Amino acid sequence: MFKSSQIAILAGSWLLAMTLSVQASGGTPTRFRSDLRSSTVVAQSASLSEADEAQLNDLLRQAQQEIDASDYASAIAYYQQALQIDRDNARLYSGIGYLQVQQGDYQLAAENYRQAIDRDSRNLPFRYGLAHSLFKAERYDEAVDVYREIIRMAPDEANAYLGLGGLLLRQEEYDDAREAYEELVQLAPGNAQAHEAIGLLYLSQGDYEAALEPLQRALELDPSRSSVYGNLAEIWLAQGNNEQAETALRRSIRLNPRNGTAQFQLAEILHNRGDLEQAFIHYEEAVDADPTLVPAQAALGEMLIERQQYIRAVIAYRFLTRELPDDAGAHYNLGLALWGQDQQDAAIRAVRKARRLYERHEDEEGLERAEALLDSWNAD
Repeated sequence: MFKSSQIAILAGSWLLAMTLSVQASGGTPTRFRSDLRSSTVVAQSASLSEADEAQLNDLLRQAQQEIDASDYASAIAYYQQALQIDRDNARLYSGIGYLQVQQGDYQLAAENYRQAIDRDSRNLPFRYGLAHSLFKAERYDEAVDVYREIIRMAPDEANAYLGLGGLLLRQEEYDDAREAYEELVQLAPGNAQAHEAIGLLYLSQGDYEAALEPLQRALELDPSRSSVYGNLAEIWLAQGNNEQAETALRRSIRLNPRNGTAQFQLAEILHNRGDLEQAFIHYEEAVDADPTLVPAQAALGEMLIERQQYIRAVIAYRFLTRELPDDAGAHYNLGLALWGQDQQDAAIRAVRKARRLYERHEDEEGLERAEALLDSWNAD
C-alpha cells in the first residue's frame, strides 16, 4: 500500500520550498506586477502624433479588456501592435513580459524585461520582473546577478536581499545566503521577514536550535505571520514535541486557513493520535488549499479508499501516478480505487503496472501483494 508515512518525510521541506519560491520571485507582488493600465503606458510615450496616441490608447484599451478576461495571448497581440507605434516605450515591453509570465513563457518574458530595462535602466520593478522570470526559467545564476544589481543600485531594497538570499539558499550556498540576510537585518532590524529568512536558512540545514531564535524574533515583530508558526511547528515536530507543534500549527491555520502544509502537518499529528475524523478534515483542507501537495494527496487518497469513496480516491491517485510515475504503491492504490468504482479493466492495468514497478525495484513484499490481488481478481 502507498502509505502516507512513506512520504511524510517530505513534509518538512514543503513550507521551506514555498517560502523560498516567494522570496526568490522578488519579494512582494507589488514589486513585480506591471501596471498595465493604458494611462500609465501612454504617459511614457514621447513625440507621438495625436493620431498615433489615439490608436495607442485604443490598442491598450482592447488589451486591458483581454487581460480582464484572462486572455493573455490576445492581450500580448495588442501590445505587440502597440509597439509598432511606440517602439521605445519601456512599459510596453514590461507589460508583455508580465503577461508572458502569466502564460508560463518565462524565457520570452525575460527577454522582454531586458528590452524594458534597455529603455529605462533605473526602473527597479522591471529588474524584479526580470529576476522573477529568470528564477521561473531556472536560470538561477542570472537571477542572482539581477538581485545583486538591484542592491548595487538601491542598497535599501529589502526585497532584493530576500530574493538574493532565497536563491542562494536554493543553491545551497549557505554562507552567502546568510550574509545577504544578515545585511538585511542590519539594514532593517524590524523586518520580520528578514529574521524569518535567517531561521529558514538554519532550518534547511537541520540546525533547529539556531533556527528557533530568529523565528521567535520574527513572531515578536509580527505575530500575524502564519508561516513562522508553521516553521516553528516543523522544529518541534522534529524534536518530538507534538503538543507544542500542534498549538503552533493551529495558530498558523487560524491566521491562514489556506496554508496547505500546516493543514497537512496537523492532520498527520491527529492521524497518529488516532483522531481519524479530524485528520480526514485537515487532509481535505490541505489538498483544497494546495492540490499539488503530494503527501497530503497520498494520505487523503488512502483514507478515501478506506471510506469507499472511490471516485475521489481515483482522482487523488491519478494525480499521484502523474507526479510519481515510478511509485508502485500509487499505481497499486489506483487499482484498488478503480476496482471499487467497477472499472475492472483499468484497475487490472494499474495493478499490473504496480507489479512491474515492484519487480523493477526488487520489492518482494510489494510484488507478492500485487500478484495476490491480481489472483483474487482472476486477472492472471
